[in-house]
Amino acid sequence: MSIKEKKWKLFDLKNRYLLIWGLKHGKISLYDDELIEKLRDIYYGCIPASIILLSNYMSNGYCYDRALLLSRAFLDTEDDVNLIYAAVDSLKYNPKYDYKKNPMSADHCIVERITKDGKHYIYDTSMGFVYDKDYYFFMEHPKIRHINNKEAIKKFIEEDDFNDYDEERDKYATPLILPNIESTYNEPREMYSLLDNNMLKREIELFKTKIEYENICYEIEEDMKVKGFK
Repeated sequence: MSIKEKKWKLFDLKNRYLLIWGLKHGKISLYDDELIEKLRDIYYGCIPASIILLSNYMSNGYCYDRALLLSRAFLDTEDDVNLIYAAVDSLKYNPKYDYKKNPMSADHCIVERITKDGKHYIYDTSMGFVYDKDYYFFMEHPKIRHINNKEAIKKFIEEDDFNDYDEERDKYATPLILPNIESTYNEPREMYSLLDNNMLKREIELFKTKIEYENICYEIEEDMKVKGFK
């Protein structure tokens, strides 16, 4: 085992301990129902953010897009919100990357939320957790390179037309995407489908009811028959 691999193993053990301790002592928590309810009306393509952000399959490894997606839940609230771009220890020490040769290989994007009563939280969409800010910084020692504030986030979303969701047009892509998410339910990293309340499955079922998913699947099947593909 190389020195780099040993350092990673030690870091991983320490981080697992800190994660468990944080969950037990209220420094780390899961996404709550209030947040998920807000995310139901925010879309990325044809899928609501309430599904995407509960799915490790859809979120882990896509921090720039997913952090932006989650930040939108706070844009119309009294809370302040920032997107923080920083190198973090869980990527710096990962032997898959060479941080010394390429510092951007450890670059990560997280959401900072400052509530109206002054509490600071970090939302890490790759992990699917909410952290007390000081505790997150203690765990990851982020080396910040850039911060986008609330106004910058709003401007970016307006300029790039992130609200261009058409329910009638976009819903027909859902039968191509939802089965892939559903197939991950029992995978070890799919925390929100392994919990007793299976939040991920709940959100998918709610969305299917909203768009009349079975009817969409039927329409697609019939259309394919007419066109000779079935």
